[in-house]
Amino acid sequence: MKIFKWRKDESQPNQEDQVEWLQNENDKLLNQVESLKLDLTELRAENQDLVNKLSGNKYHRTFIKTGSGLGVLMVTYILLAFMGAKPTDITWLLLIEAIFIFLMLRGDDK
Repeated sequence: MKIFKWRKDESQPNQEDQVEWLQNENDKLLNQVESLKLDLTELRAENQDLVNKLSGNKYHRTFIKTGSGLGVLMVTYILLAFMGAKPTDITWLLLIEAIFIFLMLRGDDK
């Protein structure tokens, strides 16, 4: 006695239709992936342009240079004070260094 009758059901799509449907779905997905790749490439290019504009900004460069110059002055003062230099010597050395840094920064902008 057979409980189930195994037969080919007519409601199931045939194998050729399934292959065609899968190929269509695959094509759609590939098109979506390609469009996402293009979008990603455009966004990367735009991001690079913005980074170049930001790093090329005159005020940004001046701010970085001035901050680094002030940092060098502070480190020099701390080292001179730690080494026990006279206050008058520290003043003159820092003044000479500040003038040197100012002239270097000004020369870079031209």
